Amino acid sequence: MQYSIPLTPYNDFWMNCILNSHYTIASQLEPSYKYASYMNDYSYKTWGAAIDYSFMTPTIEVLDYSTNWDKYILSKVIVKEESIFFKDMDHFVEELKHIILEKKQLVKIHVDLFYWLPKNIAWEKFHMSHYSIINGYDPETKMYAVLDDDIEGYRTHEVPEERLIRAFMNSTAVTTPANGEPHAFTYQFNDEIEPYQLSIQDVRRNAERLVEELARFSFDGLWDIKAATDQFDDYISISLIGINIIENRQLGNSFLIQSLIELGQIDEALGKEMIRANKRIQQGWKAIKQIFINKTLSDDKQLNLNLLHAKAKELLEMEKEMWSLTSVAST
Repeated sequence: MQYSIPLTPYNDFWMNCILNSHYTIASQLEPSYKYASYMNDYSYKTWGAAIDYSFMTPTIEVLDYSTNWDKYILSKVIVKEESIFFKDMDHFVEELKHIILEKKQLVKIHVDLFYWLPKNIAWEKFHMSHYSIINGYDPETKMYAVLDDDIEGYRTHEVPEERLIRAFMNSTAVTTPANGEPHAFTYQFNDEIEPYQLSIQDVRRNAERLVEELARFSFDGLWDIKAATDQFDDYISISLIGINIIENRQLGNSFLIQSLIELGQIDEALGKEMIRANKRIQQGWKAIKQIFINKTLSDDKQLNLNLLHAKAKELLEMEKEMWSLTSVAST
């Protein structure tokens, strides 16, 4: 395998496909940026999946990386993403291999997950467009090194060229060109990367914002799978994507709190109080996730939405109280 840049997948916790790829790159170039991944610069959002945009599920998004790059934590590492539209669609793989092998650049390519990775939840079940990082190619086996997630986590895969062509050619970037989605992206990096410094002031600012947002967030209308449907398990899978991101962010919060203690940004007593609260929140989201998983194994295809909403609302209240504790942290 010939690599543009050898990469070790970032796996402290799962954020989403874009962010884990960004932190894979950033922490490889400057290890201190693992602390940036823990920052509480996120918000709870609702998400309508491609299989049915009217079906809404809660998830978490990190602020500024998609709409305000200059304010994005990793903008000091990744200066920008350069969009690519392949010139010859019949021979796009030649352009792709040139970028990887000759230019030694990472490529983030658009694919349809229906055709992409056999252990991804969308494989041969539903169509979902997605960008995936390619950082290597083997001319002898015609295999691509790909960083992406499946049911076994975020890891490196070897994808045969025939499958890559099929997944790319069926992506909406190709099938719906009027949308203007780039076929792929390459990255431009900073020549000199300043180490990242975790700051309690930044954590507190985000905590104050989160306390206000958590008080306003509502689960009304979420996870509402209409009547019995032969796609019930697909709706459950979509729900689990969002729940998994929320649960993993709580794991990220535990790394943040522990790092603040280790770096002397908060005292140990306060840190332990926050850790206890965080563990309860993690356990709560694990329990909600298990309810959804159990439905895929059960003949009972009904969700008790009142119970789920009450449990989730209680967890947000606990998270709000946890972040309120940072108001007493020393600066």
